Amino acid sequence: MRRTLFVVVMTMVIVALFSATALAFECSNVSKSDPAAGAQIIFGVDDEPIYVSKGLQNRLDKGLIDLETGEGFHGLIAFDFTGDGLADASTYIGVGPDGEVPLQAQFAGPACRGMTNLGIYFSECLDF
Repeated sequence: MRRTLFVVVMTMVIVALFSATALAFECSNVSKSDPAAGAQIIFGVDDEPIYVSKGLQNRLDKGLIDLETGEGFHGLIAFDFTGDGLADASTYIGVGPDGEVPLQAQFAGPACRGMTNLGIYFSECLDF
């Protein structure tokens, strides 16, 4: 199970690093005690949503957001890698100038606390 979690997390990191400008997610607030706090949507291990906020559901119903492509979405999303129904990590989509959190903000503080780049966090802070 630990190895599967590691593979899922590293796959997400690689995707985030190589397509960051297109997807605009590459950082997280790792000091949050609950990664789901403030998340508009939580994706489960099968990439299906396990939670959608009322506001996001309303925008989906109106066709303002395409859930398949993410077009029109901006905010916090979370992921449940373990399948226990609880968010294990979160990241920002389409937030900040030009749709992403500025690199200066991602790299300015400590790697394992506060707002940090996911690549740095996964490589320096997690012990798999």
